[in-house]
Amino acid sequence: MIDLDGPEPVYRQIARVIRERIADGTYKLDRTIPSEAGACEEFGVSRRTARSAYSLLKDEGLILRVPGRGTFAVKRPE
Repeated sequence: MIDLDGPEPVYRQIARVIRERIADGTYKLDRTIPSEAGACEEFGVSRRTARSAYSLLKDEGLILRVPGRGTFAVKRPE
């Protein structure tokens, strides 16, 4: 799933996996997705790497962070 030794940055790989999960309905729209800490645990990465992946998805408009509530999938990738 995640290739730690490949040329693609790990945070981009994580963002791709989450993007695919939103697209295929694994993560439902307007529902919470795993936190950065959950991504750290699942993918075995640092908090900084997970934060970079989530920031990329936020910039793409696919997720919304709501303080005190969590991170939500808000749009399907095109």
